[in-house]
Amino acid sequence: MAIAKNQDVEPAVKFMERAGMEVAREEIESGKFILLKDDVHSIKGMIGIETCGEYGLLRSFLFLPEAHAQVPALFETMLAIAREQGVEQVFLVSNKQQAKAFFEALQFTSCHTDEIPDKVKESPVVEKVCTMDNIYFMSRHISRQKA
Repeated sequence: MAIAKNQDVEPAVKFMERAGMEVAREEIESGKFILLKDDVHSIKGMIGIETCGEYGLLRSFLFLPEAHAQVPALFETMLAIAREQGVEQVFLVSNKQQAKAFFEALQFTSCHTDEIPDKVKESPVVEKVCTMDNIYFMSRHISRQKA
């Protein structure tokens, strides 16, 4: 696993496009994404985190079925990076109802719109997703690392 770098932009864009996700090249270039690659450096999964002060916003959590066993490690890597950046709570917004149980397994809990901090609500991603039908918010507190 590694933070996406400039040479990863095109492969990451193609990976996201194949999954039907909208692509923001500048966000991949900015190091907001962690990539899961196989031995020949093909992308098998990715996850992004947007920091909003002490809050984080989960971004584009995608993985191929054959990478399923490595997903917990990918997620924990993202949490570790978020923790290093001072994030105390991670939020997500989605309209994919089938993913809700998956996020619950990762210790996210449902939350109401009025529980979302303004710093997170102001994200262009949240603003865009909120225009869709059947959206939901979830959050997870990040425990501090022991010294």
